[in-house]
Amino acid sequence: MEKPDHGKIIMEVEMLLKARVFIVSLLLVALMACGSESTEPAKSSSSTSSSETTAVSAAQPACDAELTVELANDGPYAITAPESFQGDCEMTLAIKNYAVLVHNFRILKTSLALDALPIDEATAMVDIEAAGEILYSSGDLEQEATETGTVSLDSGEYVLFCNIAGHYQLGMVKSFTVN
Repeated sequence: MEKPDHGKIIMEVEMLLKARVFIVSLLLVALMACGSESTEPAKSSSSTSSSETTAVSAAQPACDAELTVELANDGPYAITAPESFQGDCEMTLAIKNYAVLVHNFRILKTSLALDALPIDEATAMVDIEAAGEILYSSGDLEQEATETGTVSLDSGEYVLFCNIAGHYQLGMVKSFTVN
């Protein structure tokens, strides 16, 4: 009778455990995406009407450029947008979700660090009231959905993030500067 190769058995058990952890992680992400409903009120809609603009300061001029935001185009939890934008002005936003998962988009004015936003433990979402002031809030966007809107931002630092349950914690957050 042949002696069992304990090293080989241990490697096979480790591979099996890693596969189970991966499957459970995928199921958890899928459940969070399917079961999440945004509980925060929308601050703007998918219209470009100036009456739906969230203003930070009074009567800023319109910018010549459009701020394009891509959700999950460079990875499942990526926000692709410029690092900065010129001028204190009313900017036009063009937001598109490339992912199969539903995403949304928020612009937050806060004094907190990018990785220090408070989380509501009951919803696994950023606790907006404790984090700062939401200046723009998109709807929940399905795959290939787009939204346009306008927002006025003063010079300063902002946080861009997705507030679907668990997405901020998975890295769907980006800093943004208005010069």
